[in-house]
Amino acid sequence: MKFIDVRDSWLTPAVLVATALLCAPAQASLTSIGNGLIYDDVSDVTWISDGYAFSLDIAGTTANPAANPYTGPLLGSVVTPPVGSPHTIDANDLSYQSGLGRWLGSWWAASAWADSFSYQYGSRTVADWRLPTSAEAQHLIDAIGAGQYAATGPFAWVPPFFWTVDVTSTSHADVARPLFGTIDNFSLMNGSLPRYSNIWAVAPGNVSSVPLPAAVWLFGSALAGLGICGRRRTATE
Repeated sequence: MKFIDVRDSWLTPAVLVATALLCAPAQASLTSIGNGLIYDDVSDVTWISDGYAFSLDIAGTTANPAANPYTGPLLGSVVTPPVGSPHTIDANDLSYQSGLGRWLGSWWAASAWADSFSYQYGSRTVADWRLPTSAEAQHLIDAIGAGQYAATGPFAWVPPFFWTVDVTSTSHADVARPLFGTIDNFSLMNGSLPRYSNIWAVAPGNVSSVPLPAAVWLFGSALAGLGICGRRRTATE
């Protein structure tokens, strides 16, 4: 049996580098995957980079883009929460806040919008959006820093508070989750249930087709190269 001695091979540095990269511990991160999308590799969800997505979408689908009442396609949608009774969306579930310059919505409007929202870039469409869980929102706070909102980190705009999917009462939806401190800090709302909140959505997994990391290709090339060198050496010995 013949063994390949790669100690003097030019491939050795490449193999060592590739192995080190592949064996290095993974770092949790929020990564821009392009097209206005941010991937969270801890929660394994994709966020929309622009937290204004809801407001812009609503403004584009109502006869009153910068004023009440809302007249768009969410009207009549029925939302059935995990606990409590179904709710039919009406114009009172959405409100244009002139002081903020954007649309806000009730928890039911948030749920209906996330469920119906589709995001298109190039020839691809992402349609499986939903409200984030409290755990996903908490990790986002941990990753970008408590109290960070507006344009921060890889995001174009982070809303200071937004709805989560969690429901804690049979009579009403959970309160908006402020990005101050922890996910359970309701000081912004004084602990009371707001009628309207910002709305943000996530999609499961990494919605962008991401090629294998360069290290993987390097490692694969190195192994292939070793195989070629082994065959050549065997043929000449």
